[in-house]
Amino acid sequence: MFLIAHAAAGAALAAPVASPPAAFAIGWLSHYLVDLIPHGDEAVGEWTKKGNEVVRFGLVAGIDGLMLAGVLAWLFLSRGVEWNVLAAAVGATVPDVMWGIEKVAGRTLFGAHRRFHHRIHNYFRVRLPTAIGLIFQAAFAGLLWYWLFVR
Repeated sequence: MFLIAHAAAGAALAAPVASPPAAFAIGWLSHYLVDLIPHGDEAVGEWTKKGNEVVRFGLVAGIDGLMLAGVLAWLFLSRGVEWNVLAAAVGATVPDVMWGIEKVAGRTLFGAHRRFHHRIHNYFRVRLPTAIGLIFQAAFAGLLWYWLFVR
């Protein structure tokens, strides 16, 4: 799942929590819950492996990260900085950031975490068509970000 969707889930779950450290933890845990759901972006991962994987991965992660930064900036410019929401959004991205660091480093740095994260990712092993997965993720993230903006 893309970072923007993970961050939306973590932020939405932790929005009622006043403590930024607790919100960060909720965001981090939400990552694993959301990763259990089939999300149809396997083709993007396969595309990154068809060339310079680090460069292609960086391109996808960069676009995703810029979109997330834009949504957060827009949210905070319209509502003011909500530290719990920011902490949860960041926490929700940590497992994928750890995975990305390993990709760039070219070696395993977080072995037990890597195995756990891989095991639960798309736990049910359902492969959605890419278009359906991207529409699902966009709708999922869009609805959650919308809720965060209007609450």
